Amino acid sequence: MKKFLNTMLVTAAVVAVSSVASFADAGAKPAQGAYVGVSGGVANTNVKYSATPAGAVPTVYNGQNFTAAQTSRFVSSENGKSAGIFGLVAGYNFQSGSMVFGAEIYGGFDSTKVKAYDDSASGNQTAALFTSSVKRTQYFGFAPRIGFMVAPNTLLFARLGVEAGAWKATVIPNPTTSTVVTTSPSSSTVQASKKSYSFAPGAGMEVYLGKVFLRAQYSYLFGPTVKLNQSTSGYSNVFGYNGTSAAHSFKVTQHKVEVAVGYKF
Repeated sequence: MKKFLNTMLVTAAVVAVSSVASFADAGAKPAQGAYVGVSGGVANTNVKYSATPAGAVPTVYNGQNFTAAQTSRFVSSENGKSAGIFGLVAGYNFQSGSMVFGAEIYGGFDSTKVKAYDDSASGNQTAALFTSSVKRTQYFGFAPRIGFMVAPNTLLFARLGVEAGAWKATVIPNPTTSTVVTTSPSSSTVQASKKSYSFAPGAGMEVYLGKVFLRAQYSYLFGPTVKLNQSTSGYSNVFGYNGTSAAHSFKVTQHKVEVAVGYKF
């Protein structure tokens, strides 16, 4: 056992010395050069949602007058959800002293799907209007970066990213409502997709272990606003959602935390 422990200690010492030597050799410009890597993490997506009645608003149904509240039912909510993301990165760094300048391209898959509004859970199925959600499946980006080597092998950096992706909004009418109105609302699912280029600043840290580097990064996406219109003529006669259409709006933002491992050429 003692011999085994001595062997382990000697091996650990050799590895430590080799690592120090490696950092010393690369110490002049450990961040310099091209690189590729894989990334993964969690995205927390927040959606500010609203649905506003529009079009002709009737004031009388079955001989009864609608109240002011019944003629202008406005829906709003704010919901968020965390989901997994994973992707690829590639870029180039130029190091001058302790300063590092560079840029990278990246892309990946986003499993985000946020239920922005769900009136079916209101407890009154006949009064429920619709279920609204928004999701994204893929993203691509470009990010100039600037950083400072706070240790021989450790970089702190900031990035000014621009990220592209298509966000799809979906509104599903509640079919139960059609059984209690004289004019049935459209039972068709309504969808709209918006491709956008969004500002995605962030910051992070990289540690270089020879040709391999490890990264931890945070970014914030100033996402788009997705809008769509839904026919609501059937809702005009019941429960106060009046008008011939509803204007739906989904304002998206996203916090993203990622880790990455890469290889520097």
